Amino acid sequence: MTTNAPDIKRTSAAPSSGTFSLQDGAGRQIDYIRLSLTDRCNFRCMYCMPPEGQPFINHDKIVTYEELLRLTRIFASLGICRYKVTGGEPFCRKGAANFLRELAHMDGVRMVTVTTNGALVEEHLETLAEAGVSTVTFSCDAFTDEVFKRISRADGKMAHTRRVMERAARFGMRVKINTVPLRGYNEDDLIPLARYALEQGFQIRFIELMPVGSAKALEGIPLADVFALMEKTFGPFHSAAQKMGNGPAVVYEIGKGGGYIGFIAAMTNKFCATCNRVRLTSTGFFKTCLCHDVGVDLKAVMRNGAGDKELANIITAAVRNKPEGHSFSFAPSREDGFFMHSIGG
Repeated sequence: MTTNAPDIKRTSAAPSSGTFSLQDGAGRQIDYIRLSLTDRCNFRCMYCMPPEGQPFINHDKIVTYEELLRLTRIFASLGICRYKVTGGEPFCRKGAANFLRELAHMDGVRMVTVTTNGALVEEHLETLAEAGVSTVTFSCDAFTDEVFKRISRADGKMAHTRRVMERAARFGMRVKINTVPLRGYNEDDLIPLARYALEQGFQIRFIELMPVGSAKALEGIPLADVFALMEKTFGPFHSAAQKMGNGPAVVYEIGKGGGYIGFIAAMTNKFCATCNRVRLTSTGFFKTCLCHDVGVDLKAVMRNGAGDKELANIITAAVRNKPEGHSFSFAPSREDGFFMHSIGG
């Protein structure tokens, strides 16, 4: 591991405009949620899902769009104003683009973004842009077809993914690329992928591998090493003048106007002290920490007849008990039936 790269640490998150009304027991303001539309995915990425796949959740156990919109109205009333729509692959679920449009037009919702692997989103880009989706984040761990197929375990061409990214940008949406550096797999693709992102004006974020589920069998590359590699290739980095994005990425600018590269170092530099997020799985489980199996089954509560006020109180209580920090040494494994695609990342 390199020793000359600076610690990658996150400064305190700047609060969004408006009044917060949702706060956890550690005093953190919660204004950001990841909504998973489905556990289904057309890829089998090696850190996310087993190669043989996994039985997907039955349709009757998935939260309906009507239930999602009801919950979103309650979340928004409590001060959650930033929404990341995820999967699995969200566009594996019919009607995803229409749901995004309704979500973006809802009172109290200030920002809607979506994460995708890029394979199914192209036909929906115009709808997303017209709806006001601000950012499309592409999960992309490779630059070459060979590495892409090895990691994703799916047929596909990187030329297609790049074309879709560029088309999303032409529709006026910000494009981000999320890349997980994996030892023995994509080391040689990191620089070409970063160079492509910088040339296109996209922001690339390198995400440290989190040892949950299938990822426990893999070795990630510490982001201090990736930082040193990027700075050696592209020149000195400077902290971005302003916070960029809703989540924990620490973003650096290359020179003046040379582009931005972000780092999300969940393992080597915990950012739990400034965590502002919660999650809702596709089955309606309100999950207050990625690592810990804590939260409440909002789908069950809704289907048992709870009113909006009762749901708001339950959500508020769950947030109040949000863990202060993650502990991946206790994170569930593949043997426990835990896979990243099932919780929305």
